[in-house]
Amino acid sequence: MKTIDYKNLLTPARSNIGSDVHKQLLSLRNIKALELIVHSNKEEENLNWLGEAIVLLKTCDATERDHVLNKPYVYLWIARYEGFPSMDETEKQTWLWNGFVHIFLQLNNKGNHALENVELQFIVRPKDLFFMKDVAENQASKEILVMIENNHITFEVENVLYLFDAQEFNKALNGPFITNEVFWFEEYVNIASTAELRMNMETTEIVSEDIKKSFEEALQLIKITWPEMFDEIDRNIDNIVFFNPPGLPFFSDFRVHGTIFACHVTRPVVKIAEWIIHEASHNRLNTLMCARPHLFNDMKPIYTSPWRDELRPLYGIYHGCYVHCRVLHFYRLLEQNRTTYNDVSIEAEIERISKELQLGLSTIKDHASLSPDGELLVHDMQRLVMADSD
Repeated sequence: MKTIDYKNLLTPARSNIGSDVHKQLLSLRNIKALELIVHSNKEEENLNWLGEAIVLLKTCDATERDHVLNKPYVYLWIARYEGFPSMDETEKQTWLWNGFVHIFLQLNNKGNHALENVELQFIVRPKDLFFMKDVAENQASKEILVMIENNHITFEVENVLYLFDAQEFNKALNGPFITNEVFWFEEYVNIASTAELRMNMETTEIVSEDIKKSFEEALQLIKITWPEMFDEIDRNIDNIVFFNPPGLPFFSDFRVHGTIFACHVTRPVVKIAEWIIHEASHNRLNTLMCARPHLFNDMKPIYTSPWRDELRPLYGIYHGCYVHCRVLHFYRLLEQNRTTYNDVSIEAEIERISKELQLGLSTIKDHASLSPDGELLVHDMQRLVMADSD
């Protein structure tokens, strides 16, 4: 049995998934969630594939499980299950089909597994059939027969057979890193309310070349300044997805873990780099806290935050301290070679963030009920702030 190293939780994630026990535990968390779905729907024939997938996932190595389970859509698929009983038949069929594609077919695509012979039927909108090209958005739903025989997968739609093509599958599922289009966006917005997001969220129609270039430059700046942080982003963030202003500058959500949302507006490159590190760090802390709890306080928003105008729960302030510690370290590394970047004063940013962190950590120290792991991380955050203020 592996021992979890809870030291150095502020440092970027290790590049080798075999050494990142926290991320391995996140995969196991998703397997448990999938098992619950199976056990609660034993009569649903179109979920038989999920039971087989779980058996296969338990025999996979850590890398293969990570490639299948630690994807934004898998988190969203699990989160959407809460509304499964109230879905209409078309929504249920679409949800079942998308799970089959992004869990079962992805698992088959990533490894050479022996599959049971089976036939499955779905009623699916043509636009959700990755193997059909040039499909009109308004076409009626079609019945699809999935045939698995002798380890080969075939799809039949309107008496036409389509063989599973791994190359076409990968092309359909793997879009650009910086994008305005993800196939699951509508599903996400349907469960994330306007009140919760504090805005009406719509993807931008076209990504400006100037804005795209500035994001690419920001990623390059992170790579040059803090290579280990760039590696964490590269291995743990699947997409940066643009949405239309006005709205939050950037945000992330565990229901699509591995995604960073960004408002489609022009910013200095160094501020983009700051926000990418900020949101990637939220993703990382969610991974860490999945292993064991750090904080036992409830979610009542009764504490003053250095980063928000409204009162916040301690959980939010704890997250804020973590991400800003990493941003502070980034600016300290950047300061070693320059005093300004894009007319942004590095020294002023360091002073601002240090003051905010002192306030946030003081609130945590005075009010938080911490686990031993939380205490260790808070100690490391305090030490980083003090070291950077010397």
